[in-house]
Amino acid sequence: MQAAARVVTRGRKIMKVSSAIAGGLLWLLAGAGAVAADEGSVYVWLDKDGTPHYQDRPPEGAAQDTAQQLNLRYRLTDAQAIAAASKQKAESKELTDLRERQQAEDAGNAEADRQNVMKQREDGCTAARERAQRYETAHRLYRPGPDGQRTYLSNEELDATRAEARREVDQWCGQ
Repeated sequence: MQAAARVVTRGRKIMKVSSAIAGGLLWLLAGAGAVAADEGSVYVWLDKDGTPHYQDRPPEGAAQDTAQQLNLRYRLTDAQAIAAASKQKAESKELTDLRERQQAEDAGNAEADRQNVMKQREDGCTAARERAQRYETAHRLYRPGPDGQRTYLSNEELDATRAEARREVDQWCGQ
């Protein structure tokens, strides 16, 4: 019986020592993580078994001298600030998503614009080649006169018109 009592007593002593070590570590951690705002107090008190307890007010129904107020500084959780930060983060995510969608749209529009320009260039090239081919194979070219009659081009004007048609083919077709 005495041996069992010694084991229990020794176990309690070990528990008290480990509680003291844990309490000391808690003090160190609390001191290292203290913030500038002093919004409340922390009390430590021992129950009848010698176990330390930490809370933000002294224990109810216990003598005030059993609880020791620790010189710790901490900040209470601000639910409104957390909600505001969460809302801001969500809005920021929405704006980021919107910007990415707009950039994707712009990239799609740029591709559509590029395709449109390519189509116009291809159509212009085809028209310029057909015009140049007609001018090269025609024996005589004319322009409409003021009274609706045809005014035929001279050989010099014909050569100049054919040269202009070839330049347009070079411009449109990139040759």
